[in-house]
Amino acid sequence: MSLRRYLSEFHPPVDESVLVDATSWLDDDLFWPAFLFTVGGSETAAVAFAADPADVEAYAAELHHADRWPFVVVRLASGDRLYVLFRNFEGDAGWDYLRQPAGTDTVTTVAALEGHFQGPAFSWEDLIAVASRPDPTRSAAERLLLLLPAMGDADLPDEAGRLVAAALDAVGVRQRYRREVARELLTAGRRFWGAPGPATSHG
Repeated sequence: MSLRRYLSEFHPPVDESVLVDATSWLDDDLFWPAFLFTVGGSETAAVAFAADPADVEAYAAELHHADRWPFVVVRLASGDRLYVLFRNFEGDAGWDYLRQPAGTDTVTTVAALEGHFQGPAFSWEDLIAVASRPDPTRSAAERLLLLLPAMGDADLPDEAGRLVAAALDAVGVRQRYRREVARELLTAGRRFWGAPGPATSHG
């Protein structure tokens, strides 16, 4: 497992048996309200999906259970991979965005939310470019919403809210709540990054 070295850096080291591929969980009715509420920072996510808030909280608790670390893989250019990992380490829990270059077993943290902050990983322009890449396993809307929490950009275009609202429509958010949830998601990153401008590293 390519995440073995990453897990070994914790004190005490974390056994790779805790890792759970959660890619199929994206099809669960409660995944998106739970993800957008916890990682995305949307206070309206549960009602926006017409979900019972208690059910959403219970699902989120499972995502953050210390006995397992769920992750989702997003395909990048040239065979690279990006792991969206629920870092359920006691005393240092949060969410990590980890990049694995093609042909290597090394991962680099490009964004860490909660615990020890690092990032952001994307500007808005980067986010749209990565989310729009063809992927037979996940839609562009799903990719955008998975990666959005790692985006930090002080200069969002006027179309940002519309594009996020369209992505929310694709995963089942009720029409009357799409703009509100989109606004919450686009502003939630300020709790991590403040209001940074875009940055580029090695292209």
